[in-house]
Amino acid sequence: MNYRIAYERAVNVTASGLAMVVQRLPLIKNLTPIFGATGGSHFAAPLAVTFVGTHALSGQSIMLQQTNTIEPTDVVEVELGEAFQWEFKSTRYNILSFGIVNDSGTEQLPSGIVAIGPQSGIGTIGGIPEEAGTFTLTITGYRGDNQRSSQTVPFDLTLIVEDPVESPFKVFMSDYFSAEELANPAITGPAADPDLDGIDNTMEFVLDLNPLASDSMPGAIGLDSNDPQMLRYEIPLNGFATETTVGFEESTSLEGSWQPVSGGVVERTDTMIVLTAPLAGKKFYRLKVIVEE
Repeated sequence: MNYRIAYERAVNVTASGLAMVVQRLPLIKNLTPIFGATGGSHFAAPLAVTFVGTHALSGQSIMLQQTNTIEPTDVVEVELGEAFQWEFKSTRYNILSFGIVNDSGTEQLPSGIVAIGPQSGIGTIGGIPEEAGTFTLTITGYRGDNQRSSQTVPFDLTLIVEDPVESPFKVFMSDYFSAEELANPAITGPAADPDLDGIDNTMEFVLDLNPLASDSMPGAIGLDSNDPQMLRYEIPLNGFATETTVGFEESTSLEGSWQPVSGGVVERTDTMIVLTAPLAGKKFYRLKVIVEE
């Protein structure tokens, strides 16, 4: 009798210890204890452990992988309003359903993004993002319908949606033209001159003029107050055109070739460009502007 009591206690302690270890093992789904809760000569069925995302026979992990690219990636970078599509499938069997959760653990996808399928085992995430930010979408594929049966290892897809910063030139043009006109380079392109005043849109921007109204070339020209033998030409600039390249060129005739100013001094601030050049000889000067769209 004493022997039987000691045996039951030993078995119970062993079973309890095994249960505690099992609770701490990651990815364990089901467990059938090897020992029963009571003593005696009765033993339970062998230990059965199922790992999430692992094939029952081969023991290999069942993963999700991208299919619509030569070089699969887990990071997608797009701009706000830019369409994208990310297709995926299981590495072992056709998935019949899949689930997606976001960073907060809910099934809400970023605005403008939808999940489609699976169709023939291939699922799709895509659309036109309507909000900027970085989003982590955790995807799990299932062998059965309605997210049942065997499942894949969860896959984290990182979606980075960037809000493109428009150039100062485009911002300037948007103050005067409609969206339809902005899409027409014949009207709003850098070299276009919609008001037919001889000053193209690039120059209108740099000089802060109205591209829809006929303007004359701004600025003041005269003798340098510090040296009457020097010409001084001042032209005001748009304070938002600081990243443009602005300079002067010279030529001996209007039909001749134009070259960078030599023998003179060009000074530029955010709101002004000034040319100081000798009065000797006959020369023509013009303002040259290069703007990044």
